[in-house]
Amino acid sequence: MLNQTSSHIDMMIHVDDATAKSRLVEQITKCDGVIKPRVVSEKPNLLFVSYDPARFDIRSVPSIARSLGINAQIVEV
Repeated sequence: MLNQTSSHIDMMIHVDDATAKSRLVEQITKCDGVIKPRVVSEKPNLLFVSYDPARFDIRSVPSIARSLGINAQIVEV
């Protein structure tokens, strides 16, 4: 899911292990250009990442997840 405003984009991420999602959110929050990762409580395997595309490459999320032993995919609608 892509939602673009003038300064940032929101992208949906699917995390295979919902119990590990908080570790991924913590790591992504540290990345330059990430405005805010948001957890969707009613969908335990999903999160949204708001980011500045000029400063953060959303395609790096799966590799960040792998470095933590987590499997995550960008959801493109």
